[in-house]
Amino acid sequence: MTIMLYVTDVEHSADFWSQGFKISHIETIELPKGFISVKLTLLNQVTLQLFSKDFIAEFSPEVLTNTPSLLLQTSEIDKQHTALKEISPMVSDISEVTGKKQFYFADLDEHYFAVIEGY
Repeated sequence: MTIMLYVTDVEHSADFWSQGFKISHIETIELPKGFISVKLTLLNQVTLQLFSKDFIAEFSPEVLTNTPSLLLQTSEIDKQHTALKEISPMVSDISEVTGKKQFYFADLDEHYFAVIEGY
């Protein structure tokens, strides 16, 4: 499965996700008119593919405002929280709901995502 995320700066956003989640680039894809897309590994069979908002506005404007709602799981929620606090413009405090720790954070384009203790 591939999750597509539309961002202002693909390379900067790729660095954010790589640093915040210790994930690696799979590939950088050259697109028309000098645009690029970057694929990152989230899980064994899940990739995050970053596209420039400018590229999407030109080639697929009907999906530009679509943002996926992601709930990420980690067995090291405190460590993940600390890592994201160093690079994210907004990270909530850790709270406990239904017996599991969770928090949410924003990426560099102010997309909000949730992280929950799991595995």
